[in-house]
Amino acid sequence: MSNRVERVRVRIGKMTYQLTATDDPQKMRDIAATANAMMEQVAKRQPQLNQISQAVLALVNAVGMMQEAHEKRQEAYDSRDLAERTSEEIRAELTRLREQFWQMKKELLYYRNLCEIYETKLSERLLSTDDEDTFRKARKKRRTRRTKIGDLQVTIEDAMKESTDDKISDHDLDDVDVTNE
Repeated sequence: MSNRVERVRVRIGKMTYQLTATDDPQKMRDIAATANAMMEQVAKRQPQLNQISQAVLALVNAVGMMQEAHEKRQEAYDSRDLAERTSEEIRAELTRLREQFWQMKKELLYYRNLCEIYETKLSERLLSTDDEDTFRKARKKRRTRRTKIGDLQVTIEDAMKESTDDKISDHDLDDVDVTNE
């Protein structure tokens, strides 16, 4: 692959130079125009300097600008890398939250289904309870009086009184002569 070499004439400072360009000759003209503008700027600020000193000062300014551009480029790469890491973290968090959302949705559907089952069972039980209530009411009408717990309780005095009453009545029966006629 052979690159074509072109000669380009440019003016930098007070001198004309013949340069060779292997890529784009217009790109070389643009670079030379920037160098010429830098030389003119140094000449305006420091007119007492000779052309070589002005060229050296322009070169130092160009290297300084190149260093600043390099630092800005490095900061941009660092910012890009940070943004990529942050983006990856955000994507991972989004994935985790999506999984959590689907898990919660599954649980919600499970509990919704469970509620429907329980509601069905409750409604069936209420219907059967209504039938049981009518059955109980009918049974209550047929029943005789219930004995209350208080009726079954006996105090010591009541028990003593009953036992003496029983002895007296047994005694009275022994004295009475019963004949069959």
